[in-house]
Amino acid sequence: MEPTEHRIAIDQVRVGLYVRLDDWLDHPFLFSSFKIRNDKQLKALRSLGLTEIVYLPEKSDLPPLPPAKADAPAPPVDTTPDPEVEAMWRAKRERREQLAKQRETYGRCEKKFTDGMSTVKTLLRNLFSRPSESVQQAQTLIGDMVDTLLADKDVLLHLMNAKNADDGAYYHALNVTMLALMLGREAGLPQVEMNALGLGCLLHDMGKERVPSQILLKRTPWTAAERNFYQQHVMYGVEMAARLPELPPGALEVIARHHEMLDGSGFPARLTEPKIGRLARIAAIANAFDNACNRINPADSLVPAEALSVMFKRDRDKYDKALMQYFIRCLGVYPPGSIVRLNNLAIGLVVNVNPGKLLQPTLLLYDAHVPKEEALLLNLADEPELSVTATLRPGDLPPEVYDYLSPRSRISYYADAGQTTRPRGV
Repeated sequence: MEPTEHRIAIDQVRVGLYVRLDDWLDHPFLFSSFKIRNDKQLKALRSLGLTEIVYLPEKSDLPPLPPAKADAPAPPVDTTPDPEVEAMWRAKRERREQLAKQRETYGRCEKKFTDGMSTVKTLLRNLFSRPSESVQQAQTLIGDMVDTLLADKDVLLHLMNAKNADDGAYYHALNVTMLALMLGREAGLPQVEMNALGLGCLLHDMGKERVPSQILLKRTPWTAAERNFYQQHVMYGVEMAARLPELPPGALEVIARHHEMLDGSGFPARLTEPKIGRLARIAAIANAFDNACNRINPADSLVPAEALSVMFKRDRDKYDKALMQYFIRCLGVYPPGSIVRLNNLAIGLVVNVNPGKLLQPTLLLYDAHVPKEEALLLNLADEPELSVTATLRPGDLPPEVYDYLSPRSRISYYADAGQTTRPRGV
């Protein structure tokens, strides 16, 4: 049920009222709707030259002041600039400028991502007709990721999104590669190991070429025979990798062991912790996270925060604990691309992780009264009264909210119902 709204004279406003302003561009407040909590906000409201304002009784702590008598003289208007109000206006201008720069970064980074996706398609399609050239392309792409793309890791996490069944395997290869390189960099891997890790992750699923598509794309549970056939893709990948020139040992390890788990529950060899190297452990984390967020049936996909929670808690014995700590530090508790609800019921898209304050990311907030191009960037580390209370699935959002929060052509890292289909990787 929508809350009722009433218009009152500006001189009836006091601390404790919940008010709504009509035009976000014409006031210095972060939100168009909010509860007046102190005299500073009250002073800023009265400086706007309004004669009346909308207030919401159900959300207010107390009623407005009684209206002034008709014959009462109007209170004097103080036109002296107030330093606190001026500071609020400056902060709002800075947020708008920051958002403009953020959008520029998205555009620049998306072009690099698209170029990288094109390279992945070419090299994987030509891997065995032109093996030397394809491996060289892969090495060049990985070097570019390490040197440039990873500098904008928060933006990259928005761009990782499988498009359709035809391209899904290519997106998965690129997603896992970038996630693994992010984790490797966070863990302090030397350059030579970063290169081997990236190359192995780009090629980790090439053995799926020999698995029938009706198994890879099946939405209902596999039979035991189908599951066994699927798991053979690792062995097939190892055989195919042996035909490629000069793959480093670390890359071969990733291809052979990216599904092995430290507790022995993985496949194909059910190896345990002592027999699984660091690069394979990193690849296993990146691969599991991407698969959890982009399942064959989009309705089964987890949002990033859910995937991290499952991996860190329920499946904690499967993954290297130190590497999982690095992974969460890198992605945050609410990874970029997550859509969240705050304790004031506002909805926002996580755009940045705050190192050291993983529960307080920077958000792009939805507000129907604010133009999309002027949307608010809110750093929760600067707003102690606000906190995340829930993560939301994109498919559960009204279309207007989904479109509003999209800072680019593809909204987020994880799949949305009806949008993505690609081979499963369980």
